[in-house]
Amino acid sequence: MSLTVSLNRVGILRANDILHQARNDAARRHEVEPQTVSVEVARSSERLDTKASEAPAGQSRIVDLRI
Repeated sequence: MSLTVSLNRVGILRANDILHQARNDAARRHEVEPQTVSVEVARSSERLDTKASEAPAGQSRIVDLRI
C-alpha cells in the first residue's frame, strides 16, 4: 500500500533531484512521449508535521510525475 504525496512536501532540492532522475531514466529508455511515473520518496527527506507523519509501518510514499 502506498500514499501519494505532493512534490512540494519533499523540498525544492529533493524535488529537483527526483525530477531530473525521472527524466534521465526516461531518456535512457528512449521514451519520447509524455507519461506519468511514480517515484518512491524516502521518509527522511520529507518535512511533515508529526501528526501527519504517523502512517502505518510499511506504507511507502510516492510522488506522481508527468515527464
